[in-house]
Amino acid sequence: MAATLSGTITNIMGVQLDNNIVVRFFEQGTTNEVMRAASVSNAAGVFIVTGITPGTYDVGIKPQGALSELVLAQVFTDGVTTNIVFGNTRWGDLNFDDIINVADRNVMYGYWNIGGDCFGYPGDWHLPCDIPADDCGGGGVAAKGAAYKIIGGQPTVI
Repeated sequence: MAATLSGTITNIMGVQLDNNIVVRFFEQGTTNEVMRAASVSNAAGVFIVTGITPGTYDVGIKPQGALSELVLAQVFTDGVTTNIVFGNTRWGDLNFDDIINVADRNVMYGYWNIGGDCFGYPGDWHLPCDIPADDCGGGGVAAKGAAYKIIGGQPTVI
């Protein structure tokens, strides 16, 4: 059997988007990597890694576009899920070198003041809150992968 990691990330603006995450497991107190995995966080910032050999590891994560985060001395037990809150991620690493500097700014400047192909079309790029819509008062989240059309001004699953 093996252990499981359930990790949670947030960003400094409090808004969580789905994110590709690289997860690395190091021998405790060293830089010796013993396992590497990839995962995707959900809209709540939760991601899962399975198949971890039981033991105590320092665990590092690197969300796409953010700096890496490291949590020390995490114990993984056979058949048990270890929950780790990695906290706020620090966004801005656009060239994947794990440092935010002028090189990242240069990546962004290449796209400065450019709109998407649909710029100027009515509406916005936010998913509908609830389906059927209730003006977001219910706090629900639209289902991922669902197709919508606007009926009577309201998003409706089709």
